[in-house]
Amino acid sequence: MPNTPAQEEFLAITRKSQEAVIAAIKTWVETVKTTTPRLAPLTTKLPKLPSFSVPLADRLPGPEETVASAYRLAEQVLASQRKFAEDLLNMMTPLMPVRVEDAQGTPAPESSAPESAPEISAPQSSAPAGGPARSAKRTAGSAAKRTAGSAAKGTPRRTAAKSTPKGTAAS
Repeated sequence: MPNTPAQEEFLAITRKSQEAVIAAIKTWVETVKTTTPRLAPLTTKLPKLPSFSVPLADRLPGPEETVASAYRLAEQVLASQRKFAEDLLNMMTPLMPVRVEDAQGTPAPESSAPESAPEISAPQSSAPAGGPARSAKRTAGSAAKRTAGSAAKGTPRRTAAKSTPKGTAAS
């Protein structure tokens, strides 16, 4: 699925900021490399730092291995999260309201694992009083009748029961 314009803009900004950081670090490294030899004679006058050793330091991974390991873990977590989101979406699909194109008789594509989340339009006032659709497999005719009937009234149906504030008697 191609990126949206907003995603493309975000990626471009990210790339530009990363390039700026790389350029700044490169300049800093070059400055340190050229300045350090000139400062070497001055360092002999400074007090010596105590030497110490870190136990098991030779067993610690190097920077390249640390970065590779961190990104492997992040990839695994992201793949797990995607599978979780897709499984959750598949479980919740029967509870989602019928989309307009579904109500007009155009069959919605059925798949066991969608490539991406379906686009869901804002809730319409044509929803029945019982809340979300109980089944995504409604017939086009009954869905069209419900849509036409609700649109004519302009408001969703209400239940017959009246609510009364606590402490007051219903008359």
